[in-house]
Amino acid sequence: MVSPDFPKLLVVDKSIFHSLCCFEEKLCAFMRDYNVVLPNALAIECVISENQEPCKNPVKLVRQFDAAIKAGAKYGYSSYKLFQEEKMTLRPLVSVVDERATEQFRNGTPNTAADFIRQEAECCRKAFEPIIESVLKIARSLYDNLCKQEELSKKLRKEKDRIRRFENWIQNTDTSMKVIMKALFSDQISSCADANWFTWQRARLYLTYSLDWMFKKNVPGSSEKRDISNDLYDIEYVTYLSRADGLLTNDQKLQVPLAKAAFPKNDVFVLDTSKVVHEVYNDIINIIPHSYRIE
Repeated sequence: MVSPDFPKLLVVDKSIFHSLCCFEEKLCAFMRDYNVVLPNALAIECVISENQEPCKNPVKLVRQFDAAIKAGAKYGYSSYKLFQEEKMTLRPLVSVVDERATEQFRNGTPNTAADFIRQEAECCRKAFEPIIESVLKIARSLYDNLCKQEELSKKLRKEKDRIRRFENWIQNTDTSMKVIMKALFSDQISSCADANWFTWQRARLYLTYSLDWMFKKNVPGSSEKRDISNDLYDIEYVTYLSRADGLLTNDQKLQVPLAKAAFPKNDVFVLDTSKVVHEVYNDIINIIPHSYRIE
């Protein structure tokens, strides 16, 4: 992932960021002392948040996001920009860190950042809505074919452990990725793309999630939600593990099992964010290895 001379790169998700937002000093200390990337998805979720609590309303979140970048955190590329870059160069992007946008945050203000993020969110939505629909269509077909395999179908229905279930979906997805990429993208992209591409990894995770979503929908008596937009944002944090070393989250329903199944060699740090801020901060210091610290 990184040279031994540089600290490992840590992805921080929404749950961790929100838990520190009421105490800017702790938030900024964390961002200053560790090699952290804050994904574009987090910035979008800050802007579109409907929470009106004093520490979690959109204005507060955007200001704290801005403070975190100014303290030392790096801003991550939007998936739209990553896709456009790989499409243009026909080569895998090396890093998820958007150096230019990071500097814009550090030299700008929260107000301009909010406008910038809204624009990014709209670009991302327009670019990937058709792809998401295509992924769901492919997932339905793949899921139906898997269900026709009696022994496999029985095994999946009995599997209660989320990590093991996601491992099964990943295994089945990986065997079909060439066909999947060809169905989703132009021949120019699909003929060049492989597992080194961020675009490949994103499609892989979307399809894996879609298979599990369909599985849960088809469980007798299921009340599985129909609106999966929030889950798609959560997947964005996991996609960064294709270029980062570790993920810090408290999302044990989706991010943890998906990350462990898709990137078993990466670090997944799980934190209890129900505690008060200083306890959350102390837990971060205790569980994140020195290899992620900035000297």
